[in-house]
Amino acid sequence: MAGVFSKHPYDGTPKTYFPRVAVTVTEWSRNDCWIGSATIWWSKSKSEAVPAFSVCWGQSVGYAVNNAANLHLFMQQMAVEHSGNVRTTGPKPPMLAIPDRQPISERQQLAFQGFVQQLVLDTGWQPGAPTNLWLVGYDANVVIKPTVLPVSSYGASQPMNTKAKAQLEQALTCSAIGPRFDLAESKLKQAGWNPDQGITPVTLAEPVKVYGFGVRKVAVSRDGGEQTYRSYLARVTVQQLVKSAALKLGKDGKTYGRLTKVGELSAGMEGGETTLTCTVNTEGSEG
Repeated sequence: MAGVFSKHPYDGTPKTYFPRVAVTVTEWSRNDCWIGSATIWWSKSKSEAVPAFSVCWGQSVGYAVNNAANLHLFMQQMAVEHSGNVRTTGPKPPMLAIPDRQPISERQQLAFQGFVQQLVLDTGWQPGAPTNLWLVGYDANVVIKPTVLPVSSYGASQPMNTKAKAQLEQALTCSAIGPRFDLAESKLKQAGWNPDQGITPVTLAEPVKVYGFGVRKVAVSRDGGEQTYRSYLARVTVQQLVKSAALKLGKDGKTYGRLTKVGELSAGMEGGETTLTCTVNTEGSEG
């Protein structure tokens, strides 16, 4: 679902009223990461279910200021055709993009804003189209953990040991990926990572170093014949990354990357953030 609206932008015509994305929040106990599921509608009759994914956001004042405008515009969406106050997973959007009959607690208000702001960034949503992204609501059947640690306490209470950090840093830089990745996986799981969630980013309790840059947001997929290790580099340009990671311009004259002993490194953009991806082909290997 990452960058879905960037890949399929609205051009002002009814043909691009789709895709539409309906999101249901399934876990909202943490104040830096929520989990949801979604339905993507490619047309009035064709839909695609998106399994559980995490949305993790920054907690800085700068983050809130930079994304406040899009939050306001998202909440002001107007649907051409809508289902009124009946909120469903589509294809018809509700009258309001945000549920007004499922109020969340005062304690969750800041987290709610962070969730929506990051969701807007991750999907590449832009104002203009009739309502194409909305929250169905909060799944009341999901059991929520009774206690929530503050972000600072969460990071302090679960430090990443040297071996786990080394395993993760080596994989993200595409320099070495050993058969034992268990320590790194345990830290990823503490950050909300699910091995079956695909390329869905999670936020680490503390940063790791990737070619000289501090990285907290990562996405790891270790299923099938291809493994992916992706770093999200906030406030880093593609040009800066290319220089630091010694990437080369591809034959297409547009993309940057290079081969390593482990796999292929490539630079890109996702949701307005610079990304560095290590892709490893595991077909025919034991790893």
